Amino acid sequence: MKFVIVGKNIEVTDNLKSAVEDKIGKLERYFTPDTEARVTLSVEKDRQKIEVTIPVKGSIIRSEQVSNDMYVSID
Repeated sequence: MKFVIVGKNIEVTDNLKSAVEDKIGKLERYFTPDTEARVTLSVEKDRQKIEVTIPVKGSIIRSEQVSNDMYVSID
């Protein structure tokens, strides 16, 4: 599984990148190795948001989580 991790109003550090890859990586067994997971991390005031989009054969799997801590949102 390939990851495209983008940050909006936040710098994507190695720790954040590692946390995302660990959590989303658990889904690898359900997808082909060339599947691309697009992850957007964003900050708006005190809201820390993660959005995950995975295109799959004509469909899109999408999830979004908001909290006041980015690591909580990733979990």
